[in-house]
Amino acid sequence: MSTDQQYGSPTTAGSTNGLSTAGFVTGLLGALLSWFPIAGIILGILGVVLGGVGVSQGKRTGARTGLGVAGIVLGAIAIVIAVALIAVVASDA
Repeated sequence: MSTDQQYGSPTTAGSTNGLSTAGFVTGLLGALLSWFPIAGIILGILGVVLGGVGVSQGKRTGARTGLGVAGIVLGAIAIVIAVALIAVVASDA
């Protein structure tokens, strides 16, 4: 029995994909750095896009999609906070 047959190939159900992880990381960084609006918006958009692609790939290959969904949610939160902060600062001007 080969190692792949014994432990499963890397693309079996239960594995994660790199784009979901990247979406989570960029979404988390966007949420943490959303107090700097430009960084929050850029990282938030990256988190939403990479998380969405990761979820799509995960559904197609059977990999886990939790980190991708978390990246989408955190990216959206980062965008909302950054845009709200820009609106507050612009209204004072």
